[in-house]
Amino acid sequence: MIKHDSYRYLTHGNKIKDQLQNGINFFETGRSHFTKYLPPRIAAAYYYFFNLNLFDETGEKKINLGIHTPYLVLQSIFYFFSVSMLYLSVSKVFNRRISFYIILFLSLEPTINQYHSSFWSESFLFSFTIILIALIIKPNPNVRHFFLVGFFLAVLSLQKEYMIFYIIPVIIYYLFTLKDQRLKNITVLLLGFIIIQSILGFNNLKRSGEFYILSSTTKITLHTHLAKQVISEVQNLDNNEFFDNEGKIVLEWITKNSIPYNQNSKGLKVRKSLGEYRSSITKEKDLVRLDNYITSRTFNYMLQYPFDFTKHILKKSIHITLLNPLHIYSDNKYASGEFYYNSPEHDKIVNYRIFYTLAVYLVCLFGLISMFKKKNYKILSFLTISILCFYLPVSWIGNTRNYVPCLLFISFFFAFGVDRIHVFTEEIKKNKIL
Repeated sequence: MIKHDSYRYLTHGNKIKDQLQNGINFFETGRSHFTKYLPPRIAAAYYYFFNLNLFDETGEKKINLGIHTPYLVLQSIFYFFSVSMLYLSVSKVFNRRISFYIILFLSLEPTINQYHSSFWSESFLFSFTIILIALIIKPNPNVRHFFLVGFFLAVLSLQKEYMIFYIIPVIIYYLFTLKDQRLKNITVLLLGFIIIQSILGFNNLKRSGEFYILSSTTKITLHTHLAKQVISEVQNLDNNEFFDNEGKIVLEWITKNSIPYNQNSKGLKVRKSLGEYRSSITKEKDLVRLDNYITSRTFNYMLQYPFDFTKHILKKSIHITLLNPLHIYSDNKYASGEFYYNSPEHDKIVNYRIFYTLAVYLVCLFGLISMFKKKNYKILSFLTISILCFYLPVSWIGNTRNYVPCLLFISFFFAFGVDRIHVFTEEIKKNKIL
């Protein structure tokens, strides 16, 4: 269970815990801000509070689940606490039946709930998102609510790095829906957002000497995942040839800009790939400069091959919408997704996933029609922009796990759809429809 990204979060958290116990100031703890900021610090808080270690005396990873059982239980409790908060809001906006169906979907839908039994970052991400939804749709918000909205928008971006841009459509939503004190309330929202982002920036400043808030993955993932696949196909490159070619270009950039980096030590293989040169850079502020350069190369590739990038993105964007209630099953069973996708089990399971996905979306379609008929335009606009904000930044990856947060908003469409089906069946029983 503890592998890949989960392993990165927990080992980072274990390191932060050790640093805190050794008296290091919180703002000087941690590694370079490569990916999500909050997951390793949640893990650090857990290890610190319960005085636990991820590794034993020999440096080996502890495989006894007992030390992590409370972690999984706590994230589940927090999730259902957030669902309870949402009920308090939706029950003041919708009728009891629709409110019940929303909560029922969030409480039982397997694609969502499977992540509570894993160490992926999604479980806490779902909880923060649900709390944010509860705050935004709550009727008659006051100034305190807008501060909390800004606060949780920032927290959400620390849990999932690309969500830092979610604040823009939320502000646009408020500009069109608020009737009074728009400037005051949005200013308070921005204040809550800036305070939390400042903690991240100050942490990076104290540790690296550079104030920044965007993670490395926010800048380079398009290059390492999207550009790599498209350019490798267009130029007919082998699996690692793209990164080797990029490594030569990065070395030229490092040399041209006099960037200090670790030279090869005796016994180490010859360094040649982009990732190897990137990891050799000694100063974090130079890594920030390199990541910005890699970003510019990505956009240059996209301008050079617009058709190929568009075709690839469309294909992945369709695939990502396929629901996968069995992700944790395959993730725990197989060493990596590559082994699972090439296994006969994947082909067997995918037919059930397609049926389940179509069934959920069909009910949601009824819900969408019902919301239009009931003229729920305000909540409909919020749900639509939210789904797009969670979907568009990651749709090109094609990994269905990244699509799951959209289900939190889709739950509203599902609830309206079930309610519409319920009303329809009641009308049939009363012989109003033949």
